[in-house]
Amino acid sequence: MTIDQHRFCVIGPGRLGSTVLAGLLEAQLTVTAVGVHADDDTSLFDFVPHVRVRDAALEADAWWLAVPDDEIFGVAGRLAESLPAMRRTGAPQPLAIHSSGLGSVHLLKPLSEQGVRVLCLHPLQTFAGEPHAKLLQGVPCAVTALEERDLQLGEELAARLGMRPFRLADEQKTLYHLSAVVGCNLLVALESEAKRLMDQATGDTRGLDHLSVLLETTMKNLLQGGEPAFALTGPVARGDIGTVRAHLRLLDRESPRLARTYRALSLEALALAAPRLDDEQVKTLQELLGAGETGAPQ
Repeated sequence: MTIDQHRFCVIGPGRLGSTVLAGLLEAQLTVTAVGVHADDDTSLFDFVPHVRVRDAALEADAWWLAVPDDEIFGVAGRLAESLPAMRRTGAPQPLAIHSSGLGSVHLLKPLSEQGVRVLCLHPLQTFAGEPHAKLLQGVPCAVTALEERDLQLGEELAARLGMRPFRLADEQKTLYHLSAVVGCNLLVALESEAKRLMDQATGDTRGLDHLSVLLETTMKNLLQGGEPAFALTGPVARGDIGTVRAHLRLLDRESPRLARTYRALSLEALALAAPRLDDEQVKTLQELLGAGETGAPQ
């Protein structure tokens, strides 16, 4: 059986679900329904029949659960209760997919206990804009399943949607998701602080515009260099103790919370920069940055 023989129903027409739906249609896979709650926005893809979750089991044999993590197990249970007693002639073995970066494939257990093949596909992409199939093109996609044949099916489906699949063990999903959050969400939070500081320094509100070239160049160096240490510049990388001390004096006075963040991240930067600094510079910076653990101003 190939992925083309499945009839898909995407459950949850939010940003991710709508993007997945667009990707399935772009890949010319069969989509027979969109599963929605009563209060979901059903204006997108109104040419595809919309059904309630309890009826989705009857409309398809492949269900992609693009619902919040806390809802996956419950939706899987409702689908399991509604599975037809007999499959249509020539139908493939039913398939269920969820796209939680953190959640275990076992969230689909109510369905796997009914003989449904289960797997997780998580695109390493952010879905903040308008849903479009292009958002999936070339995107790395973590494939998690408990059986080899399901891993292969997940890889086939991810590739069909234009993504670059890689395998991820179920027990490593928390670590994997933490990496994505640190690399994406916390980066946004950090740049929000950088904007605030720049706005305060310049007296305008164009902080991100002022920082844009620096950010773009840094990201380019980071992604092309192969190792983060190659992209590291700034006072810690140079062993510029006076500059670090000046930063800390200002932060300890004006923003103690950011001071703690500055110290913690600068210690991480120091670990990257240490091979290019002399021992005395490293020791002095460690003492200076470590002092933040007690909240003592410099």
